[in-house]
Amino acid sequence: PKDARRSRVDHPPLDRERVYACIEAMRPVAEGHGVSVARVALAWLLHQPHVTCALMGAMNMKQLDDDLAAANLRLSDEELAALNAAGELPEEYPAWMIDSWTD
Repeated sequence: PKDARRSRVDHPPLDRERVYACIEAMRPVAEGHGVSVARVALAWLLHQPHVTCALMGAMNMKQLDDDLAAANLRLSDEELAALNAAGELPEEYPAWMIDSWTD
């Protein structure tokens, strides 16, 4: 929404193209489960082995209920692979530089 905090402040900065690509990857998963994209996003996060908790930003009870239900959403290996590919972070410096030297 236009009055949302993220629409006024871009901190930390986001790669919006990448964000929208992630959302588009989540949309068919959400439709397949009959749930919201937000629930899929939280469920994907909770499936990550290095994640111990997730912070939610619910603004009302409906969003809170939807966010909490993410804990019960089980994603298939294929769904996780598609979401992992969409959400993969670009290699950061100096790793890409070191890799270019070792080829």
